[in-house]
Amino acid sequence: MATNLVYKGDLAEVSLAKETGLIGHGTGTWVDGTTATDGWKTTQVGPTTNTSTIHVGEGMYWVDTAGNMMVPKNMLVGATLRFYDAAGNHLLDDYSSTKRTFYITANDADTITIQPRLATVGAAVVGTSDKYFLIDNLRVPTFDASCNPGTDERIKADQFLGLLNSFSLPESEIDVRKQHIVGMGRDVNVLTSGKETLSGGAFDTNAHSLRFFKYALGGHTALGLGEFSNVTAADTILSAPPLNIKPATAAFYAQQVGDISQVEDVTVITAPSTATGIAGGGGTDIAINADCLIGGKTTIGSGTSAAGNGVVNINTSNYNDIFENIGSTGVFKVLEQSDTGGVQYGYYGAGAGATTAISSCVDITAGAVATAIVANRSVYVLAKIDTDISAGDIRIDLGATNAAKFAIGDYIQIVDKDTVQIPGADAELPTLNKHEIRRVIGVGTSDGGDAEYVYVEEPFLFEHTAASCGVERMQYTWDSTNSIAWERGSPAILDSTFELKYGVAHNFFGYSYLPSFTIEQSFRQTDVTPGAEQMMRVYSGCKVGNLNCVADSEGELKVKGDYEAGRMFTDTTEKFITPHRMFENTANTQVNRRVSGIAVNGEKPYLFQHVSFEAFGASILRATNIDLKINNNNEARWYVRGTDGSYAAADQVAEASTQYAAEITEAARDYELSFSALVEDTRWFDELRQRKHHTNSNDITLTLTKPGSHATRQNAAITIEDYTVVKAEHPLPDDKGPVTADVHIALRHVKVTETNPYFTL
Repeated sequence: MATNLVYKGDLAEVSLAKETGLIGHGTGTWVDGTTATDGWKTTQVGPTTNTSTIHVGEGMYWVDTAGNMMVPKNMLVGATLRFYDAAGNHLLDDYSSTKRTFYITANDADTITIQPRLATVGAAVVGTSDKYFLIDNLRVPTFDASCNPGTDERIKADQFLGLLNSFSLPESEIDVRKQHIVGMGRDVNVLTSGKETLSGGAFDTNAHSLRFFKYALGGHTALGLGEFSNVTAADTILSAPPLNIKPATAAFYAQQVGDISQVEDVTVITAPSTATGIAGGGGTDIAINADCLIGGKTTIGSGTSAAGNGVVNINTSNYNDIFENIGSTGVFKVLEQSDTGGVQYGYYGAGAGATTAISSCVDITAGAVATAIVANRSVYVLAKIDTDISAGDIRIDLGATNAAKFAIGDYIQIVDKDTVQIPGADAELPTLNKHEIRRVIGVGTSDGGDAEYVYVEEPFLFEHTAASCGVERMQYTWDSTNSIAWERGSPAILDSTFELKYGVAHNFFGYSYLPSFTIEQSFRQTDVTPGAEQMMRVYSGCKVGNLNCVADSEGELKVKGDYEAGRMFTDTTEKFITPHRMFENTANTQVNRRVSGIAVNGEKPYLFQHVSFEAFGASILRATNIDLKINNNNEARWYVRGTDGSYAAADQVAEASTQYAAEITEAARDYELSFSALVEDTRWFDELRQRKHHTNSNDITLTLTKPGSHATRQNAAITIEDYTVVKAEHPLPDDKGPVTADVHIALRHVKVTETNPYFTL
């Protein structure tokens, strides 16, 4: 007999999902008007007179082999959809020419219902990739390829929210209108339900990472060290070679990461899906279990090159033999010319004809010309993209050969020589390179007519041109039988010294809009998974309104804030039988812990005793607390957009989502900084008295470091630019103790950097 028949807080779970959107594409022959082998087809008259229906086939990356969408029933309700059908059968509804936009009012196993009704008579789409429909990312959580439609439904809500002290959901509140009718007495005569708000969401975390700054500021770049190969036996590489390496017997060269004096000639590389062999040798053997960079071998410089410097000729027949896809311009990767063997990314420009000579590394990360490349070194040329990427895209064209090397769950890194201007107070406005990392959620196929594409989680924030960037494949690895468990560039935090291995550099900054996210929340009665009784809800279209970063002299660095949602989905059909339980079925392995954002040895938060605080050009030694506030002034917005569909109590999303806010828009962003400190001198009062304004110097900085004995550890820095003191109170202490000043600062810009073991946040 059950002893616990109530939902309990100790059995509650919450997790975060990114919002991605979907692309409908594909080629195929429709058999009977509703069944397809690959593509998609519309029916002009749907369930009601003002709706139409899209039928999907199994050729799409988010549809299984049985033709069922790997999306829970009605999870798409409330999302917007647009057609891009150049020279196709849906030109009357093509967004590019007509600006027609549709709302999704229902979706089931293989159909999507949209409103208003299509202007185009229903037709199948058979053709090229320029004929597709796009479901926008807002309120659409990333689909999960493990979703079993109608049986075991799920979304990819596998992201750890953090070390939560408390968490509040944006509970529904209905605007109920009371109507007093003339001639019917003093009591309320009619009650009508209007708009429904989903505000009041809040979180309070001990910050083991600063991921929520991404959702509060909006701007984000990320750069890892990319992919390497791993030597697991003498003269043998058993792991697959990096993405752009072509199976060949040409002259490759390998250098050991961390000790570039260890080098070997590589004369045989077998197919990418099998082992890579090192045969022969022209240097010192690379250590067993070490990672190495494989690429083309530099030669002795000549002509205008400095004597002894290496020269690499890009696009010569030799380099086309060893790399899958390179261009006359692009990005390459070398190890630093010192014996530390760190990673540098450089770019090369078009030279005479089809050949470009590289004799020095114009380092993308440093933004300056680095030491000339030494002869007999390894240069790896990153894969090029075949089509420029636009901001907001969720797929990348790599060509069929390189796209096929990706698997769902891999990560793709774009290294870009071009920059984006970020808010700042410097005389020359600051910029960051547009580096981005995304998780792969789908790979195109020849059946779908999109074999050249890889589909990613979360839209790209920036545009990337094919001439300016290169692509790497990255993976989290773990091998418990290997003494080097983290290999091939997989980031991790090592035992004992807490060394950050292959850390990823993240930058957060103020941007014009905020990324949205989804919260999955579930209650249950017992520890049994999934449990006989449970309640599961999904809040999508969430945006952070306010964020506070608080450090004090008594505990952990805290990041807390509030958010609101744009839609609520409820599991009314009991198909979500396996909601995410973070440490039971989600972050339950070494690899999955890092995927979710809670790496082993990285769980502990930043602590007050590892925070350095500097302001007005000097260290603040006796600060007792610091509070940085970010306010985005978000506003939820409702529009007139009714539906003629029927409503049922069992609907997962009530009233086709028309009662929820259609979007949450950002307004003016405000920052505020305050701190308290014991007074040592008159500097803070002088700042106020003299009305000093710090524009291009004396930035306020918070420098954070995780505990450990290794020099390379997880770390972060919060930089505050362009500021002035608003108030600096120096009250007389009632207890006759030391004078403590409360200083309040107005500021214009905040930039945050963090190096951690996570590809994405």
